Amino acid sequence: MKNELHPAAAARPTRVAHVMYGLEMGGLEQLVVRLSEHGRSRGIDSVVLALGPDGPVRELLQRANVPTVWLGGLAGMTPTAIRRLAQEVDAFGADVVHGHDVGPWLNAVATRTLRPRTSVLGTFHQTVEPQGKLRPAAMAAAVFTQSLVACGSEVRASLERWSPKLLSRVVTIENGVPLTVATGAEARRDARERLGLAQDATVVGYLGRLSEEKGPDLLVDAFLGHFAQETNTHLVMIGPGPMEASLRERAAASPLAGRVHFTGALLDASKLLPAFDVYVQPSRREGRSLSLLEAMAVGLPTVSHTVPAIREVHRDGQTALLVPTGDVKALADAVKRLTHDPELRARLGSAAKLESQRYSLANMVDAYAKLYRGAAAHAQA
Repeated sequence: MKNELHPAAAARPTRVAHVMYGLEMGGLEQLVVRLSEHGRSRGIDSVVLALGPDGPVRELLQRANVPTVWLGGLAGMTPTAIRRLAQEVDAFGADVVHGHDVGPWLNAVATRTLRPRTSVLGTFHQTVEPQGKLRPAAMAAAVFTQSLVACGSEVRASLERWSPKLLSRVVTIENGVPLTVATGAEARRDARERLGLAQDATVVGYLGRLSEEKGPDLLVDAFLGHFAQETNTHLVMIGPGPMEASLRERAAASPLAGRVHFTGALLDASKLLPAFDVYVQPSRREGRSLSLLEAMAVGLPTVSHTVPAIREVHRDGQTALLVPTGDVKALADAVKRLTHDPELRARLGSAAKLESQRYSLANMVDAYAKLYRGAAAHAQA
């Protein structure tokens, strides 16, 4: 990945230990890889500590030369897991422990019982709020957290609902993506060759986890139910997830089976976005989708649902077509409108590419680096 950041001098690197659940492929995990890799140019040294399952993100971290410790599938919030995390934090000499989403963040806070002078940050990538026994635990943990970071306005509102006494600690750092990406005829041709798609096909695509909150079933249903007559239109689903097997079976049983393509997990999946004519983000719930931003950076027109986090990024009729959440026919109609109207695709795609400049990787890393240095200084005071 080409580094779009400008080096900044630092007298002493600030050391950050990222805690996350598992090494499976997803937007959160890719954000941690990029933040760790590009943080070096801002004087931030990182290690990634992963609870839960192993997965392909380990290779991404290795490619980026980011030290990684997989804790052997340990579940979180156990004495063994907390002790191991604290040992690794101590071995790295971390100034800051950065937990990503509720579970890893609670584990990060728990390490302070063994290393009390370490500052803790928590980033929340989803709008899911702590429930049941987790809620009082989260409210208590927030007291011992230097900053609670939201990836967008909707996530911030969610944080403020369950931590109203700690509003001064809630900050927003919007997700960022690389903006120096390959586009144009050559990138399109190469991506289609990799996917085994004809150069003259019309391609509708999705990139992300195949999980319930992302709504991939809604997109597959829209395509299978409404694109039988669109014989040169193909659907590409890039990414892994718990719904993959059932979606593959659903597509295989359809007369349109030959025009629905699943790739599974890919390490460089965003390089395939230029193969698409239309990008679809069918999320039922959303925090701040990296793949949505990546599609904008490539200059793709988007169809999505009117969930609040999507409306933070896209304007209906200007950078995307937005339809009611869960309305499969409306989703299909909006996709058809774009596949049939190249001028509209070009207009929305150009506007989306321009809008993507707000979500640069450089801006995101700058903001986190400043937060890390502040948290480290607070711990040393």
